[in-house]
Amino acid sequence: MINAHDLYNVLSAVIPLYVAMILAYGSVKWWGILTPDQCGGINRFVAVFAVPLLSFKFIALNDPYTMNYQFIAADAMSKIAILILLGLWARYTKRGSFDWMITIFMLATLPNTLVMGIPLLRAMYGAEAGSLVIQAVVLQCIIWYTMLLFLYEFRAAKTLIMDQFPETAASIVSFKVDSDVTSLDGREPVQTEAEVGDDGKLHVKLQSH
Repeated sequence: MINAHDLYNVLSAVIPLYVAMILAYGSVKWWGILTPDQCGGINRFVAVFAVPLLSFKFIALNDPYTMNYQFIAADAMSKIAILILLGLWARYTKRGSFDWMITIFMLATLPNTLVMGIPLLRAMYGAEAGSLVIQAVVLQCIIWYTMLLFLYEFRAAKTLIMDQFPETAASIVSFKVDSDVTSLDGREPVQTEAEVGDDGKLHVKLQSH
């Protein structure tokens, strides 16, 4: 039975976060306090400094020798099962696509546990529940975010091949990327070189422009 004290703990944990988000939204949409350029700077600051430092704070306080390995295994198995099901859906159904597979996997398995989940679960179930969320965040930062970046780069490589070689993409047998190319997301200009080998197959090399 939820009593008034439990409700107070939950509201006191989430209301400050929602108030900050509502004020940020109103500052752009309603009051015109922040311009799009300023929003871009704030977003970059949050992505480069605020979130990594907050993640480091929680990860540094986590003791790997006292982690709940049953919880970690259950979390990993659920993510792997969802990824396999989404892969089958994208591969064998007409409505499925690789882009939607990545998006649905991210929404289903990588929620906002760091900012919203930790204070909410601590307020609802105590410090032990917050510790489990921190353990999930540790695995997300080490494994699942890295895998998500790999999927994004794989998607970018597929898009690049289809744009640069719309008629000969099926004949490409090798795809090499120079070490000076950091990403294929389109923000960094890259130069594409294609060579036809002795076997008549196409070999593609990417290097920084």
